[in-house]
Amino acid sequence: MKILIISNSIWNIYNFRFSLLREISKKNNLIVYCDKRKKKKLLFKNKIDKFKIYNLPFSSKSTNFFDNLKLLLNLYKIIKFVSPSLIYSFTLKPNLYCGFLALIFNFRFYPTISGLGSAYNRGGFFFLLIKFFLIISFFNAKKIFVHNQNEKNLISKIIIKKKKIIVLRGSGINLQRYSKKKLIKKNYNNNFLYIGRLLKDKGVIELLEAFKNLDKSLNPKLTLSLIIDEDNSSSISIKYIKKITIGYNIDIKINFKNIKKLISNHDCIVLPSYSEGMSRSIMEAASLGRPIICSNISGCKEMVKNNFNGFLVKPKSINSLVKAMSDFTSLSFKKKKTFASNSRLIIENNFFDEKYVNNQYLKEIYNENK
Repeated sequence: MKILIISNSIWNIYNFRFSLLREISKKNNLIVYCDKRKKKKLLFKNKIDKFKIYNLPFSSKSTNFFDNLKLLLNLYKIIKFVSPSLIYSFTLKPNLYCGFLALIFNFRFYPTISGLGSAYNRGGFFFLLIKFFLIISFFNAKKIFVHNQNEKNLISKIIIKKKKIIVLRGSGINLQRYSKKKLIKKNYNNNFLYIGRLLKDKGVIELLEAFKNLDKSLNPKLTLSLIIDEDNSSSISIKYIKKITIGYNIDIKINFKNIKKLISNHDCIVLPSYSEGMSRSIMEAASLGRPIICSNISGCKEMVKNNFNGFLVKPKSINSLVKAMSDFTSLSFKKKKTFASNSRLIIENNFFDEKYVNNQYLKEIYNENK
């Protein structure tokens, strides 16, 4: 079977979909298109991979009519040239445009929605426009994959057909690769870590303000492991972040590669995001066995139980974040170790292993073969 994958970026493919692509390519002819321009170092040289990744340049943020028309035409040309048996699409624009083409040309279409809550949070005309396109684009979708129950509820209100919607545990995680790492006792175990894009919607500003209010006698430290995403309307300037962190015990790392080592060297991961699909950084941190402080929202709270493996905070609330981080610094080392072990248990016991997620996609392919 010939299967076409469309996504917005090589970064998305490499970090979230690569194991799925390998599984699909074992028994199918797989072709992948995404924007490769910004992350050329991520291009794969592994000879065992049986698929190729082709460039599809476009901007996820651009609202220019001609830019978007060009993307639509390019997708049409790709689909016509490849003539796939089915299409899996990831991220918003590929989902909407592939869905629109599926409606016209009646090919088998399976979109994956992650992070729709971000558009919902903005509300107003923007979300009305998204709703309009979703109704049109997803009308002909065979199945719609979403990353949390909240997204299923949102989609079902818009499109109504609940039976079409499959809830996944994000993109899943390789539990063998992300094995539990022992929490090492130090004089102070109050090293906090944020991993993610430098966006307002991730709660970075609230995190910095909260950290500044912590008791300095407990020697708290904060590391920001940042991915610069200028192609996002919520993007924050790195110059601004460096300016407001001067004089504080805050370390900034940009595009840091060894995330497992970074997490292992910290005591608690913090993500005060406004919305998530299914947070990859929390999934990684919990798999490695680290306490977590995060927003009490879908895409985060599935992996964190309050006062069990971390603390849940109110989104956009500096005071809530200060309390949670202060509560963590007050825990005994023994309690922090218990939190760490509980994080791993949540991931192991709730089907976050990537093999379960991949099997959901493969199941649809097998159904197509019947």
